[in-house]
Amino acid sequence: MLWDPFEDIKRIRQEIDRAFERVFRTTSFRDLSFREPLTDISEKGDEIIFRMEMPGVHKEDIDLRVTSNSIEVKAQRRDYKVKEKEGFYRRERSYKGYHAIRALPVKVIPEKVKATYENGVLTVRMKKAEKTKEKIKKKIKIQ
Repeated sequence: MLWDPFEDIKRIRQEIDRAFERVFRTTSFRDLSFREPLTDISEKGDEIIFRMEMPGVHKEDIDLRVTSNSIEVKAQRRDYKVKEKEGFYRRERSYKGYHAIRALPVKVIPEKVKATYENGVLTVRMKKAEKTKEKIKKKIKIQ
C-alpha cells in the first residue's frame, strides 16, 4: 500500500475541526460577532492601569464591571446604516462590539475605580487593595 500524504492532511483537518467544535460547544460566550480588544495592564504606584482599544463605540454603550481580582468589559457597537448609493466594493467592518474578561495581577478595591473613554481607548484606574475579604462585583460609570 502506497503512502498518500493527502489522506494524512485530510485526517489532520478533521481532527482540527473536531477540536474547534469542542471549544465552541463548551464556550459560554459563543457570539463570534464580538471582537477581542487589545489590552494593556500596567502598574503605577498604588494603582493598576487597564487600557483597552475599542474604536467605534460610544461611552454610553460600554458595560464595565470590576471585581477585586478581575475586570470585564462588554461594548455594543451601534450599527451604522449603509446607504446603497455608497457603492461598497468590500465591507469587512461588521461586528457587534467588544468583549473581554481579564484577571488582574493584584487585588483591587472595586469601589475606588475610575474609568475614562477618549479617542477609542478605555482607561480604567484601580486602587490596589491590601486584602479584600469579599468578592465584590461593581458596575462602573465611565466618564
